[in-house]
Parts: sequence; C-alpha cells; structure tokens
Amino acid sequence: MKTAGQEKSKALQMALDVVDAIGEAGLVTVPAKPTAAMLASGARAGDVSVECAWRIYQAMIKAND
Repeated sequence: MKTAGQEKSKALQMALDVVDAIGEAGLVTVPAKPTAAMLASGARAGDVSVECAWRIYQAMIKAND
C-alpha cells in the first residue's frame, strides 16, 4: 500500500519527466501574457513598437491553437 507521500513523489517524478521531454524535443513553455520586459525586448529586436510586439506575440501563441 502506498502512502500519500509516495503518490505525490510519483506524480512529481512524472511531471519532471514531462518537463525533461519537452526540453529534449527543443520546446519551451512561455507565459500566455508576456511581461513588460519581454515586450520591450521584442520591440527592440524587431525595431517595432511595443504594441506591435504584443500583436506578434499573440499571433505566435494563437498560431499553434
């Protein structure tokens, strides 16, 4: 019989395995809503306004729906 702690440990290990698999596949997770710093960085990199960077970010997230 497994204790509650053992069940949590198994669930945690499964979650860590999923995160590892995501990384090995070359994927990353990103927030659905970018931070102000992320938008500012994207705007500078693309030489666009922050508003444009926000629209681009939204389009990239929605493209995989």
